[in-house]
Amino acid sequence: MTGDCGWFINLGFFSGGDCDFHQVKTNAYRTRSVERVLAVLNAFTEAGPNLTLMQVCEATGLTPSTAYRLMANLVARGYLEPGREGNAYRLGLTVIRLAGVALGQLDVRVKAAPLMDELRNRTRETVHLAALDGRHIIYLEKLEGLHAIGLMSSRVGRTAPAHCTALGRVLLAFNPEATEEILKGPLEAPTPRTVVDPKALRALLARVNEQGYALDLGEHEPEVRCVAAPVRNHSGAVIAAMSVSGPAQRIEPMLTEGLVTEVVHVARAISGLLGYLGSAMARKIVETRTV
Repeated sequence: MTGDCGWFINLGFFSGGDCDFHQVKTNAYRTRSVERVLAVLNAFTEAGPNLTLMQVCEATGLTPSTAYRLMANLVARGYLEPGREGNAYRLGLTVIRLAGVALGQLDVRVKAAPLMDELRNRTRETVHLAALDGRHIIYLEKLEGLHAIGLMSSRVGRTAPAHCTALGRVLLAFNPEATEEILKGPLEAPTPRTVVDPKALRALLARVNEQGYALDLGEHEPEVRCVAAPVRNHSGAVIAAMSVSGPAQRIEPMLTEGLVTEVVHVARAISGLLGYLGSAMARKIVETRTV
């Protein structure tokens, strides 16, 4: 590939002329430039969505001149934009557009959507779909309950601690490596109910693995209750988790009235749509409903 390489050249990834992308693998300077741009973008988090130039420098280790050059080009192309707080910057609309494209390509999200919608309509409560992202979960989908009252902070693209959410516990319970990483570090306690003792959490995750579902009884958000179950792909790997959440006064009675069973069955049905043979019966249930 030769000639103009668009914003890659302008951001300093290449010094001009020939634009052979295979050279990135062997050219340390160009690789470092890519890493610097990604470091700038990754500096923006939920905890710090608006950052000044100096805050970006502190987060990335870049010099002010280098950070300014990269950020100016990112602003020009819509990846960053001036924030509302003085000299701060925030992620721009281009990032949002790319995130939307990525979400749209997630097969699990597409396949799960109709069954999640049915579950939301039957339970009238909020339904989530999430995946594991390091020590956190990331929400892939959220269908608001029919009588939601704004107790939950979740939204698509937002993260939450894995160890104290039902979704996260399901994902950890079937991922031993991720569990060990979680248990190495400090465990935050968003509420007084949160399990933060490593031995207790390990035992809890073992139970989740055995029973096939997880509960959150006010351990992430005090007044919220949640039940989650695993979603598997064609190979049987747990790639996501689905849950029903709502206020304690509504969800707690439902836990003894079949809610856990329903969540598990719907999660298995989604797994069946993704090709998991262990969910053959669940797929038959789905086919029967759609006839």
